[in-house]
Amino acid sequence: MPGAAIMWIRDGVLVNRMHLNPVAFAFAYWFFTPKEKRARISIERLINFGFTKSGFSCADKMFLFNQENDDALSNVDAAAGFYNDLATVAAESCSYFDGAVELLDDLHKAGVYSYITSAVEQEVLDRWAQSPQGLLVSPKLMEILGRRPNFFKGTDHFEYVTDTVKPDVIYYVADAVSELLTVLANKERFKIVSVGFSYCIDKPQVMEAVALVKKTLAGFPAGAVPYFEELDVDESKLQVPQEYKLADSLRGAGADHVAGGDAHEIFSGLRRYFVENGLLKQ
Repeated sequence: MPGAAIMWIRDGVLVNRMHLNPVAFAFAYWFFTPKEKRARISIERLINFGFTKSGFSCADKMFLFNQENDDALSNVDAAAGFYNDLATVAAESCSYFDGAVELLDDLHKAGVYSYITSAVEQEVLDRWAQSPQGLLVSPKLMEILGRRPNFFKGTDHFEYVTDTVKPDVIYYVADAVSELLTVLANKERFKIVSVGFSYCIDKPQVMEAVALVKKTLAGFPAGAVPYFEELDVDESKLQVPQEYKLADSLRGAGADHVAGGDAHEIFSGLRRYFVENGLLKQ
């Protein structure tokens, strides 16, 4: 389909790291919160909150958690900056979903415009684009769009893509309800087809992320965080979305199509969907 564009969420849609992000968020918030203000907070509650706010930037998650917890964290900017460093290093051990890189390559060759759209700060994404992981996909993308001054994921990114390549249709592939609700708010203004990405994280994957975050922290310099302590996570207290509930939630948020399955199946389904809609040949 000439003039088609696809906007992809990087974390959780292209790179399989949605088990990592809530854990890195939780550890960063905890380590920057004074010990005397942690009475009503637990590391498991922070991880669970991170899952419920998928699609928001780390700073926004911290702000929202602060609203519910008497501003326990006093320096959101410092904690969010540490999260960026922690998550970036830890995510080097994460991989793309099976078939993601190959699909981006085939779409690029077919003349489809692919963009990454993210709430992460632009400078963080620019560094990632030049990393070994980022270089696997950045040549296949039109651009990686992040948070810039007065320029954010959502309406600003939709407008930018529309003005830049003037696509006949934008496919928006996202794994979070909040992201699909943004599409609903913009459907009258832009021609967007929303594709829900229904891949569920289980508790063992979260515990793998905990181990990865701890291993990453061990390589950071002493004093990198103000209130460090050894942390254990109780798996029984974790709450992760169930697959059928996630798919239903994405449909309820207005997804025109939902791609689901395990890490091996989901991009096969996306490929079939784009073939059916004329973006790729069989």
